[in-house]
Amino acid sequence: MAGRDLHCDPRGVSPVIGVVLMLSITVLLAGTVGGVVLTASSDLNQRTPTVARSTGNFVTGPSGGCGGNTVAVRHDGGDSVPADELEVAVALPDTDARIVDLPVSGTALSASNTDDPANVVYDYCVGGVIANGGQQWSAGRAITFQLNAGGGTVEPGDTIEIRVVHTPSNGVLAAVELTARR
Repeated sequence: MAGRDLHCDPRGVSPVIGVVLMLSITVLLAGTVGGVVLTASSDLNQRTPTVARSTGNFVTGPSGGCGGNTVAVRHDGGDSVPADELEVAVALPDTDARIVDLPVSGTALSASNTDDPANVVYDYCVGGVIANGGQQWSAGRAITFQLNAGGGTVEPGDTIEIRVVHTPSNGVLAAVELTARR
């Protein structure tokens, strides 16, 4: 046996390569999962302001400012929220709408609010903290808008739901259920 060549046995290489490949795949997967978790956790740091209480009213007949079908949601306590961090979701008995890109420069909604196929919200009459360049939605202040009276969307006695949404966190600041009254 003294004349025999000393060479490596190829059978020992396969398990070592397999272990190295498995370790590489594990490290790669751990890095990918870690990256996804860190990205998701940065979204969790966005705090939703607290609106302790909110009230609202909905008048189908003539009212001040906008006329008939005026909705007002009043902030009655809690954190102040800039108007540019607000959206308003409107749920009617038969359809929904969303008021976005607030505040507006005057009292007319921006062109981005055209994604309202049922024409639920009247384009030319918003008020309160979301109109005229906007203000902070704070205790004692209201968000007002008018539903489209010509569309016959709401009758006295109908119930609508209004949600004021904080856009950076996508959290609901206020949810008010209103019954249309004359």
